[in-house]
Amino acid sequence: MTLAVIAQIAGETWAVVAGLVFFVMGLAHGAGDENEGGIARIKLVHAAAYLVTGAAVAGLFLFAPLAGLALFLALSAWHFARSDCAFAPVTRYAIAGLAVGGSALFRPGETGDVFAVIVGAETPALVVRVLALLGMAGAAAAGWALLKGLRGFGHAVIALAATVFFNPVLAVGLIFLTAHAIPVQQRQIAVYGRGTVWRAVALPTLIATFGALLIAALVWTSNLALPIAIALAFGMATPHMLTERLER
Repeated sequence: MTLAVIAQIAGETWAVVAGLVFFVMGLAHGAGDENEGGIARIKLVHAAAYLVTGAAVAGLFLFAPLAGLALFLALSAWHFARSDCAFAPVTRYAIAGLAVGGSALFRPGETGDVFAVIVGAETPALVVRVLALLGMAGAAAAGWALLKGLRGFGHAVIALAATVFFNPVLAVGLIFLTAHAIPVQQRQIAVYGRGTVWRAVALPTLIATFGALLIAALVWTSNLALPIAIALAFGMATPHMLTERLER
């Protein structure tokens, strides 16, 4: 949270960079194959399927970016709402609503600007308004979780505060890391043991982190067009939401 405050004060560029760093820091939570009461390293065939699916989503972002964004936001809401991190259901719903729509509710102008960069054109105002409704529901659920002292209510309150005070990219990155990735990883470690978890996720996390840093470096040096980088980033993030613990 302290880093987020410093980044917000430092300006928009640093806020966006910090938000992206938070996303990269949370990659490990989904880097293992968690099924049938265990966690193991992702098999080669699953990795190949992941890449193919990610490439398909990246293609959607390139040729129909608004549809790609809508798909990603819908999957994100579903993913956060069902996150297996020992929070009460209302708390998870609050985090999901705020992650997807909190910034649209409290910072609609900035959110529209971010979406414009993602899709390469001005986003219809209706999109932001619909997301704001989700943010409103998330804020109400966060208040209820706080009032009732439901499990994980502190994370919902942090998510609410983040969307009120921080740049949208920074806010969502912070919510992703502190209210989703870290709690999921904590639950994994509690269930399977630290050594088992890290043996399962270390190599995929290293590869994913290297890929993210490579994309950032290529954009920074003008060797990769921003729309392609955006498509790759969203594309490679999507398969995890489609495949994680579907047996639950």
